[in-house]
Amino acid sequence: MKPLEGIRILDFTWAQQGPYSTVLLADMGAEIIKIENREGERGRWAARGMPQPVPYFVAHDRGKNSVTLDVRTPQGREIVMRFVERVDVVVSNMRPGVMEKLGLGYEQVRAVNPRIIYACASAFGPLGEQATRPGLDIVGQAMGGIMSVTGPEGAPPMPAGAAIADQVGAIFLCTGILAALVKRERTGEGEQVDVSLYGSQIALQSWELNTASMLGQPSPRAGQGHPLITPGGVWRSFETADGWLVVGGVDANRYVRLCKLMGLDHLAALSADERRAAGAASIMAEMEPRFRQETTAYWLERFIENDIIGAPVQTYHDVVNDPQAWANGYLIEQDHPVYGRIKVAGSPILFGRTVPEPGAPAPELGQHTEHYLQELGYSWDEIAKLRDECVI
Repeated sequence: MKPLEGIRILDFTWAQQGPYSTVLLADMGAEIIKIENREGERGRWAARGMPQPVPYFVAHDRGKNSVTLDVRTPQGREIVMRFVERVDVVVSNMRPGVMEKLGLGYEQVRAVNPRIIYACASAFGPLGEQATRPGLDIVGQAMGGIMSVTGPEGAPPMPAGAAIADQVGAIFLCTGILAALVKRERTGEGEQVDVSLYGSQIALQSWELNTASMLGQPSPRAGQGHPLITPGGVWRSFETADGWLVVGGVDANRYVRLCKLMGLDHLAALSADERRAAGAASIMAEMEPRFRQETTAYWLERFIENDIIGAPVQTYHDVVNDPQAWANGYLIEQDHPVYGRIKVAGSPILFGRTVPEPGAPAPELGQHTEHYLQELGYSWDEIAKLRDECVI
């Protein structure tokens, strides 16, 4: 039995930050009832011209049930409130105020179900002057500061190569929902949960932001490593004869072993932290060409023999073909109506050291509308009328 089996979630999310949070909850066993407008939420159309569902939607909406519904209509809102009576959680990532204008805000929903968990993801948080501003992933990265330190010195501010603001926001939203469910289990009371792109990026960089605040010094650019770990710490990427690898966590003892396995024994004299920091430029100047003389596999074999922390820099293609990812269920296979059997990202969480069975694929638009309307007490004649009136 999965931890959240029996938990029902009414999902008004769209695009990425909100939808991936409910994917995580679906992986844990929750039943996700995704409410979409009659055209489908924008995530379905993130890449025009591709067979449906597109990879973007598969990533953020697998394992869910799709119900099409125009919540702007009185009939649509009535259907939502019937759902509210029967679910545990309502989730959205509209900008603050939108759900309230639709008559679906926290107070309206709580009046129907006092035990409800009402979770919202936004760009800037529910409070303050910027609360109602819209924002997407790159806005979170820009506001949170990570773009100012990514890339080499002298380069323009650079976003990460993945939508990390959306994904981190989704993880925190999922975490908040889980905490609220625990509270309700203990007290019987519902809860209101808010998470934002901006706040999630600040939390993501708590060490780096605290350092800037406490020391009052600007952070350097990260380049090939980390801005707060000196190059002498050997925490960075290196080119090899056939690719790239990273080295990290090299303390004084590991530094000596690293120098010896590279045949650079004379650099071992700089093992003390202050000497490595002072001699960083000369250390890197000797290590870089030495790494390029051998393959990535050659170096990794010696890293394992000498307990040096490192790894290859993998492309997405490498990840998809990595046995370690498959062994833990981080990748799964699902059936796609057009592509056939596809390999997709799975759950990052294991329970009981058991790889879970793959969940349902991303739903077709409105695939489960009639099923849930029947559950809510609507007759076939009433369902047909709702369809004729463009409510569903």
